Amino acid sequence: MSEANVNTGEKKPRVIIGFVCERSIPITEMIDAQKALVDDPETKIVILPCSGMVKPTQMELALTKGADATFVCGCAIGDCHYRTGNIMIRERLEGERNPKLRKATDKRRVGMFFYTMKDRRTFLDALAQFKAAVSDIQ
Repeated sequence: MSEANVNTGEKKPRVIIGFVCERSIPITEMIDAQKALVDDPETKIVILPCSGMVKPTQMELALTKGADATFVCGCAIGDCHYRTGNIMIRERLEGERNPKLRKATDKRRVGMFFYTMKDRRTFLDALAQFKAAVSDIQ
């Protein structure tokens, strides 16, 4: 998805799929009707009740279906509405808990963020850094 446009030499937009806890950042205020971030239209959002519901296979599927990267955003660590959902997904993505990411998955294309409702700008800044790092991957 990130090949250069032959006519202009410009890169295509980076498509990012994010799995976001509805209680972490103010996500419903940050997306449009197509579930894209208003501040970053190439980022498409799946809203879930808890980040702990995300399975690594869902993130891997996003990558195999053409996303340039994927991420999960949960509540701040220690502040999960469902007690430990954010810890569970962090441990899964770090390979410390089953189910884990497959070894063949490019972990550089998988991000994780943990923020509160007050961290909208901090989240957007972290997402921009993540996208920049992903754009450096060939």
